[in-house]
Amino acid sequence: FFFAFVSSDMRLRYTTLAVVAALLGAASADRPAPRSALQQRRRLDGLNAPQPVNEGRAAVRRLQGGAGSPKLLRQLKIPLAFTCWYLFSIVYSIANKQVLSAWNFPCTSAAAQLAVGALSVLLLWTPLPLGGEKRLRLRSPPSLDANDVRKLVPVASCLAAGHLLSTVAPAYGTVAFTNVVKTLEPLFTCAFSALLLGQTFPLPVYLSLLPVVFGVCLASASEVSFSAVSLTSGLLSNVAFALRAIAAKSVMSGGAIGSNLTSQNLYGVLTLMALLGCLPVAALVEGPRIAAGTAATVEKMGRRTFARQLLLLGTSHYFYNECAFLALSSVHPVTHAVANTVKRVAVILI
Repeated sequence: FFFAFVSSDMRLRYTTLAVVAALLGAASADRPAPRSALQQRRRLDGLNAPQPVNEGRAAVRRLQGGAGSPKLLRQLKIPLAFTCWYLFSIVYSIANKQVLSAWNFPCTSAAAQLAVGALSVLLLWTPLPLGGEKRLRLRSPPSLDANDVRKLVPVASCLAAGHLLSTVAPAYGTVAFTNVVKTLEPLFTCAFSALLLGQTFPLPVYLSLLPVVFGVCLASASEVSFSAVSLTSGLLSNVAFALRAIAAKSVMSGGAIGSNLTSQNLYGVLTLMALLGCLPVAALVEGPRIAAGTAATVEKMGRRTFARQLLLLGTSHYFYNECAFLALSSVHPVTHAVANTVKRVAVILI
């Protein structure tokens, strides 16, 4: 009864406040655990131990932020990754709804986005001729064997399932409602971190998620264009993406896999693998209707406009996820999920 009298502005304000509360509470997830007395003693002994002159000078340069200091690069990498993640995500959310409004084939659209992303990463890995025998490679490709690929199958499966479901959700509901539902991702990440990794967090982290849960219930109960398909797809995509984040974090921190498998290359490989999983689903669900539906959309929009929209959609999707993986490599999955929630508030506002 109370939900029916809450305006959309109040829902938006409440969702924003809930996300801020979640961000403040989940910040303690990345807080390092206190050192024991023995660990502190060992650390002090290591600091007091004599060091060679060259190593001592290198340490001074690192502390001063001079050349060769990885600290400055780390400090710039995280904010840049989050900024690009947010910007590309906003572009993707707007382009995704525009494409689905004219070409309502969410499964095929999801596969097309991954296909554009796969083409993008292959171009980055391909050496470009500069004249003569000179070649320019924008990014060095990774090297993986069959065992390495098998380790990545669970992550790619979660990526494919989450991407399909998150594309279906806005096709049956509004962008704002879909993003409100997907703010529950930190809740699933906390639950799976406890169940699969045995990691628990301080009580404020869990209490900070309650306003987010209440805000989603509030928005769902008072949503004019409520869709059970959109709600279910959004919730299931939260499950898939929470499992993907935990599995990907385990891969990135669990030792070397192949060679040159950086965070960006990891997402490139996962994109190629997820595309192989999405294509059969798209053909099975929407295959009989895709030819006629695409012809009608091209006739209405024009071939160039339709192709340009798909290119923008796939490119923005790939690079926002690549930036998200770069951010995930630097923070805990719970913090990453909360940052994803804050990003969705920006999408709702825009």
